[in-house]
Amino acid sequence: MGPIDEPQSNVDSVSPVPSPSPVQPPAFTESPAQTPAAPEPTPTPTVTPEPTADPAIAATVTIPADADASGGEWDLLKDKLQGLVNTDQLQSQWSQLKGPLRLLAGLIVLVIVLQIYGGILRTIDAVPLASGLFELAGVIWLANFSVRNLVRSGERRKVVEDLARRWQRVVGG
Repeated sequence: MGPIDEPQSNVDSVSPVPSPSPVQPPAFTESPAQTPAAPEPTPTPTVTPEPTADPAIAATVTIPADADASGGEWDLLKDKLQGLVNTDQLQSQWSQLKGPLRLLAGLIVLVIVLQIYGGILRTIDAVPLASGLFELAGVIWLANFSVRNLVRSGERRKVVEDLARRWQRVVGG
């Protein structure tokens, strides 16, 4: 196995970087009247490049102000809005978007109601005895309902018929 050939760098071809020379501060003279006044720099005119024509902007509209200084912009805006309202385009767009907007509003209301409901439940759950008291109230109500409506067979039949009637109203059968 032979030695690995390393690439040789050509150090001779690299030119040295010149070091910056220190700038000498101007010498102060005792009297400022002896120094000649420096000429004031003349401002150079700035050249603004020509804007390229944007295909999205077709033309520039200039609206001169009226003699009574009310301006023509407001009248132009009023006329455009009046023309938009008078056409059937606005009504057709509203009729197309009415369903999705109602759905979106319903979803927003549902999210808000669920957030409020969840906040109430979290608050109740934070109270140490509240959940146990609610469970106890539920058990007492269930025992009371069972004793009043499920012990006798006639009362049980009425409860079952009432539940069947309510179910038929829900499913529509």
